[in-house]
Amino acid sequence: MSPDLGFPRPKIIKCNNHSVPCKNQWAAFWSPRVSCIVYGKILEKSHFPGDSPKVYLEHHIPFVDMSNPNHNLTPHSRSNLLTPCTGCDLHDSFYVGDVRPKCIISYLSNFTITLHVNIYKKDNNRFNNIFIVHKSDSELRADTFRDFKIRTDPSFRNRVITLQSNTPCSYIPSNVNHRLVNGLLLPSDIFNEFHILINNLASFTNLEFYTDGSLKIDDDNPRMGFGWVFTSNINLNIEFSGATIQWPSSTRAEIMAVLTCLIVCPPNSLINIFTDSQCTIDTFTSLSNYKLTPRRKQKINNIILWQAIQQIIAELNLQVRFTKVKAHSGVEYNDKADKLAKDGCDSNRIISISPKGVKAQKGYVMFNNDTIIDRNIRKTLKIPINFRNIERQISLKPLQTLKSFTLTHIINWEYSQLWINHNPFQKTTSESYSKHVGWRIKCSNYALPTLDVLNRNFPDILNGYDSCFLCSSAIESNEHFWICPKSIEILKSIFRNHEQKFRSYIINNMDKEKININNIDFDIPIFTSFNSPINSILDAPELHCLLINLVPECLLSPFKGAKIHKKLIKKLLISFLFDLHHDIYDQLWKARNIKWKEHKIINGITKKSFLKRPKQRKKRRRLNNDNPTFGDNTNHNITNIGYINPFMTSIRNLDDSIFWIYLTSSNFRHNLPWIKSLSITFIDSITFDHNLFYYTI
Repeated sequence: MSPDLGFPRPKIIKCNNHSVPCKNQWAAFWSPRVSCIVYGKILEKSHFPGDSPKVYLEHHIPFVDMSNPNHNLTPHSRSNLLTPCTGCDLHDSFYVGDVRPKCIISYLSNFTITLHVNIYKKDNNRFNNIFIVHKSDSELRADTFRDFKIRTDPSFRNRVITLQSNTPCSYIPSNVNHRLVNGLLLPSDIFNEFHILINNLASFTNLEFYTDGSLKIDDDNPRMGFGWVFTSNINLNIEFSGATIQWPSSTRAEIMAVLTCLIVCPPNSLINIFTDSQCTIDTFTSLSNYKLTPRRKQKINNIILWQAIQQIIAELNLQVRFTKVKAHSGVEYNDKADKLAKDGCDSNRIISISPKGVKAQKGYVMFNNDTIIDRNIRKTLKIPINFRNIERQISLKPLQTLKSFTLTHIINWEYSQLWINHNPFQKTTSESYSKHVGWRIKCSNYALPTLDVLNRNFPDILNGYDSCFLCSSAIESNEHFWICPKSIEILKSIFRNHEQKFRSYIINNMDKEKININNIDFDIPIFTSFNSPINSILDAPELHCLLINLVPECLLSPFKGAKIHKKLIKKLLISFLFDLHHDIYDQLWKARNIKWKEHKIINGITKKSFLKRPKQRKKRRRLNNDNPTFGDNTNHNITNIGYINPFMTSIRNLDDSIFWIYLTSSNFRHNLPWIKSLSITFIDSITFDHNLFYYTI
């Protein structure tokens, strides 16, 4: 017998020899024939002797209102509209009844799910042939698919039954609070402590709490602590603290403090929570005041915790109000809650949420079978994908230097990406912005049009001339351009001027009362590198990274030493980099380009000279194709690139496509391919609500 999913079914009529007509009743089911959900308006029900109960449905298909300005939204965000089907392969030709419907389907009554459907109205106009369903198409597809799988797949059915049988049952709940504690909190050895708190607060109807959360990062082992104080009757001295793990943030700790205090409140109570977390208040307000679709909810960080809080409030019928207090402002009970939260960071009492008990949660994605991704899933999975793309880029032969700088943690890729994408102009797209971005990208990829590159691509035009325009003593290349003696002289003057600006950025934005200026180390390598000769890139790697528009780690150390907020660091750093590279471009690159233009004028090189070259190359290629060499079957357009499995775990592939996985080790818990570690778990619940997004990850 399959477990009860709580899906509403059409009411079964008594066994007789006649079918019963129905009015304004709708149903849906999963059809394996078309591998999709099938909607229908119930026309008749039958329950003939010796036969199973059936429903006869007028088939309806999804409809998109093109006149609606929101018709371009994704299917999950659009209204779920239906219109009668004009005929398809699902039509049951044996149906005898009303001939007006063009497509009739008969199906077993117990295998369908009833729907709430109304006539579609827009601008006070009724559309008799268009109907609106009160649930999104993706949710209903998930419901019907799961209903179908449990009926037809024994392994799936057994897994659901096993999940139900594994529900803790050592304690028989005596009220709603106990049931919520047993269903939502882990581990089970903390239940008794919560039961005691529930009994102590049972006589109150107006409750007041001060809550706080804390984050402690120690040797890359972050711990979160939370605590709350009950202040409606301070003589009772009721307080609580604990710790939690995974996805560390101070906000998550604050949410756990709110959750654990709400779960012990008596039903039908008025709750006032004092907290210093504005983020917690704003998220609670948005979830309470705005109707978000399940898909949009899954984009909210810590959504499992928030849905657990919403479930607690709904089942206990609580009225919750938040009051903002200023952190560390001398408020007695807020400081006490803060101390409890900090003590909780060192506590061995780790409390977490069981997603199986959260009714509104459709499912969850796990990493390495022990870490639930309680974040915006797409953004979270973009992290390793971005690292993979970076690895592919820096694995190119011309960029091996960048790869070595990455492995030695010289480059800060977060701020480098921020700088390369920065648009200092008002327009989103403009010629000036294209030039600026082009300069950054060319520098960082060693793709500046220096003479070695031009000679390689246009040997007939330059005739082998490759002497540096600045020093005339070496071959001009992307590497030499930045270590040329003449370039170093110009750069030394530029950096001397900007060193003072850099210091003023930090000094003017630091808290001088708390931070001693003498304790900040301004002597970072990008400024001190000019004190000694620079003959190669490796003589000044941090300086070289900055010159090619990548942000070195050392550039951030004075900001961090001054305890400047990260948002302000980004703003100040972008301003500094823009002014610096503006001077480098004007004083160095333009000086080189002036001599390049003089060389072109003297040798009669024009823009057309470079434009003719691709045409000549294509013409020569056509002639070679018309006269192929006998016996030469080589296809010169094929690049010899070997295939390497990106999901292998051998360290021998560190320099190949597996390298990006090791770069993600700071974002996930173990150094192994993250795709193999993902698993999708569906939660069985009476109010189960699915989203097919989980099936398509």
